[in-house]
Amino acid sequence: MRNHQTQLKPTKASEVFEIRPARQEDMMTVAALVSSSADWYREFIDEKDLDEHEVGEEWAEINFQRRDFYLAFVGETPVGTISLQYFGEYAYLGYIYLDVNYVGRGYGRKLMRFGEAQAKRKGMKGMALIAHPEAEWAVRAYLKYGFHCKTRTKSEVLAWNNGALKPHYEEGFELYLYPFRKDLPLSTQPSAFSSMAAAT
Repeated sequence: MRNHQTQLKPTKASEVFEIRPARQEDMMTVAALVSSSADWYREFIDEKDLDEHEVGEEWAEINFQRRDFYLAFVGETPVGTISLQYFGEYAYLGYIYLDVNYVGRGYGRKLMRFGEAQAKRKGMKGMALIAHPEAEWAVRAYLKYGFHCKTRTKSEVLAWNNGALKPHYEEGFELYLYPFRKDLPLSTQPSAFSSMAAAT
């Protein structure tokens, strides 16, 4: 449907950047984008969490049911992906990946803006994600966009929003929040919400 597609001005005359909902048959393309940076994470993430980065057919089938996935295209070439889930008043961005060959063209920020627009359409109050501090390239991008680190402690990450992130937590990852209301300092934003859709 057209209201779920975002067409943005191209960076170059020959490039048209578009974000489309991922279909089930697109999920191996999504998996390839996620797996493309697994080597970057291998040096510092816990070994048991590697299966969140080296993903394949089983991951694609399970996660298609759990999350809203979108694919970003330049022309007809898939160049990035973003996923959203909705927990209480926050949209959780679980997978945000951009093909390394397309970094530096503003596409990562466009993916984030798209995620924000989708979350606002759902009536969310903000966005949340988790990131490893040693994934400096990712943390830098999130901070530049406007996310703030809510907590670095495992127990607080797991307790946030009635435990919404327990199924998604990876050892050493920190919680980042992006509240849509900028008139309130982050410290006054509630850390838990009464209504929470259980993750499956």
